[in-house]
Amino acid sequence: MLYESVFVFSGQLSPKLAEDKLKETLEIIKKAGGKILKQESWGLRSLAYKIKKNSKGYYYMINSEAEASAFSSFNVKMKQDDDFLRFLNLKIKEVDKELSFLDESKTKEKVYEK
Repeated sequence: MLYESVFVFSGQLSPKLAEDKLKETLEIIKKAGGKILKQESWGLRSLAYKIKKNSKGYYYMINSEAEASAFSSFNVKMKQDDDFLRFLNLKIKEVDKELSFLDESKTKEKVYEK
């Protein structure tokens, strides 16, 4: 099954630490048998309202191919870690091969072929 996941990490983290948290998250999905198809970094953005005393957050989006069970340990880790402000996992029908206008890296390297 294909999934689109969006994460918001605490804006109080350094950019490197936010990237490290993303890498940990990707590893959890890969270890559970998932495959990362697309990854985007939307950067540090202002939140619409404060969440856990944060007014800014680092936004990331990934598309993955995995079984639903792959997200069980992933969801547990997200709920336990205070640096994860919000996350959303959606089941999708297909992955858009183009990077969104929100992606700050603007590199095609982050779109993986199936």
